[in-house]
Amino acid sequence: MRRAALSLPLLALLAGCAAPSAPLSVTDRDTIAACRAQAQTTYEIRHRAEIYSIHEGASPYSGTGLLRGPTEGLSDRYEQERQIDNCVRNRGTGPGGTARP
Repeated sequence: MRRAALSLPLLALLAGCAAPSAPLSVTDRDTIAACRAQAQTTYEIRHRAEIYSIHEGASPYSGTGLLRGPTEGLSDRYEQERQIDNCVRNRGTGPGGTARP
């Protein structure tokens, strides 16, 4: 009984951490969508060969069923997320975006 009484504040604290964040405005959602599209376009331009390549994992006599290694592409994903964050911070993809201090 005492354990249950001691764990109740901990559970209340954890429930507070799971509270949903405030909804985004239409402008913020549009900015994020435009920044994601810009980052995706940049990725596709930089990695044209990867987009059109045929992965050997799909061939009948490949050694494994895996198409890629578990850490392959993490640096590209990090770079893409960083581009999105910078774009959102600067408020957009075009020349009209203003940088925040």
